[in-house]
Amino acid sequence: MRPILGPVLVGLALAAGCVAEETAVTPAETGTVPVAPSAGETSTTSTVPPPAPAPVRGLLATIGTNRLYAPQRELGLGLRNVSDAPVAVTGVQLESSLFAAVPVTDDPVLLPAAFRRLVLRLPYGPARCDGEADPALVAVVRFEDGQELRLPAVEDYPGGIARLHDRECAAAEVLARADIRFGDVWVRDGVAISGELLVDQRTPGPAVNVADASGNVIFTLRVDDRSPVVAVTDDEPSARAPITISADRCDPHAVAEFKRPMVFLAWVALGDAEAVPVELEAAGPARAALEALLATCRP
Repeated sequence: MRPILGPVLVGLALAAGCVAEETAVTPAETGTVPVAPSAGETSTTSTVPPPAPAPVRGLLATIGTNRLYAPQRELGLGLRNVSDAPVAVTGVQLESSLFAAVPVTDDPVLLPAAFRRLVLRLPYGPARCDGEADPALVAVVRFEDGQELRLPAVEDYPGGIARLHDRECAAAEVLARADIRFGDVWVRDGVAISGELLVDQRTPGPAVNVADASGNVIFTLRVDDRSPVVAVTDDEPSARAPITISADRCDPHAVAEFKRPMVFLAWVALGDAEAVPVELEAAGPARAALEALLATCRP
């Protein structure tokens, strides 16, 4: 079996809270590092930001992926008050054709006059995968008097939110074709448990190939060294593969700060297509076995 320590889709959150002052986030931290084209090539990624919209009622907005908020399915909404009076905000909401709407947050914050940007959490719903999506982003801002403002927003890292949307739609397509889950029988050996990864075809079509699976900050997941790890086809609609999960990082910081210890990743391809990441959350007996492992985990 080969050990896979790959990170979950989101990074480890290093702090908690609803509002954060603006901090410098490098392109490398967000996975959107611009690469200069070689001679004779044309870059397809523009490094020139789009023109910023004019302030609306003294407010400017930016929206971007944010490692602090990502585990809770939240983006970062940067709000800056450029007026000469403080503005009291009671909640915000994302308006976008990329993701289903969720209720306005209940996070009161005072935006000081002519102050630097504050970053608020901005929840988003499931990806909308039917039809062509408009990449335009709008922040709905609710004030303490109950009035709401639709504020056009510029993306912090152009293309990042669209890529997030595309990944979620690719994963949804995989899960519409096959059910991928942990088995119900687990055997413990020290700091590790052994069980199975189960795949059942939902609808006929191209083969569903699980190319790999990975763990997270706390748990290491090991699969057999074969490719694909497991696959289902019209002729063989159900399959299983042995896996081992061990608790390899049990220091208090990791256990306290990592918010999604029961979420793993499977890399799955439909037919000859490129494999895409699909979240695999432990439930039932698998979750119980992992919780028992975590309860006795020692640094």
